[in-house]
Amino acid sequence: MDAYLAAMMAHAPRNAPMAAAYRVTESARETPLGEGVWKAATGIGSYRIDFADPASGTVGFIGDVREGAGGVTVALRLRVKDRRITEVETIVGRARVPGTRIVGAPRASLTRIVPKKERLSRDRMIATANANFDAILSAQGGIYADDCQRVENRMAMSSNPDLDYPIGTIPGKPKPHFGSMGCRQQIEAHLFDQLDDVPLRRFLLLDEERQLVFGVYMMRWYRQGRCNQIPDYGEICPPKREPIALLNAELFGVAGGKIHEIEAVFSFAPYESDSGWTGDLRDSKAAGRRSR
Repeated sequence: MDAYLAAMMAHAPRNAPMAAAYRVTESARETPLGEGVWKAATGIGSYRIDFADPASGTVGFIGDVREGAGGVTVALRLRVKDRRITEVETIVGRARVPGTRIVGAPRASLTRIVPKKERLSRDRMIATANANFDAILSAQGGIYADDCQRVENRMAMSSNPDLDYPIGTIPGKPKPHFGSMGCRQQIEAHLFDQLDDVPLRRFLLLDEERQLVFGVYMMRWYRQGRCNQIPDYGEICPPKREPIALLNAELFGVAGGKIHEIEAVFSFAPYESDSGWTGDLRDSKAAGRRSR
């Protein structure tokens, strides 16, 4: 990973330790090595999370890539064989809610080595991460730990008292402070009722030492057009939106069978699109087989 990122910063594809045959995508599109985010990259920011799964030969990175005076959040997955890169999957997250606080540093728990006796099996790691999507669809938040934090494109989207959550209001009623809520409270407040389905769930990297699960997921929104049924507040019916998908790279901290960390990098995509990699559902099943 370090060698790949160094080659990117140097704009020198020949320096990347690539295999004789490899495949590269950026935000679900085939991209020649050296194109895309490589073109404008000038450095790696201080916000960086590294994770690895030796059992599958996969290494991951979530962090900031500087582009001149600005920067973007990037999720990056490398498949490695014989110390050569055979697959590169990059998702670039540029979308941000105006005025939302940017998280200064990853939480320390993302680098904590979990004692062996406390670690979940690979099967249970996948099952715990998978429960995140089922929780959103059912508005049942029991899978989340009390300290759960959700960060999207480096925006603090939960437990953030400064966030005015981008959702409508009911005239004459004070709006609940959704931004201050934790992961469970937001789910059970029905903030995500416009999510239609998450049919493609690819669990691609299991960092057993840190109990982290990384994958790429297609989240389809707004076709069914439901209203938000907010408990103790009322019904919010947002304006009709065009159906859309989020191409979502997500890292879950799953220590103790609960979700403690959610680090997401997303970009927008057409509603029916996939991640750009064939066998999306097969990959999910393969991850489960590897865990056994």
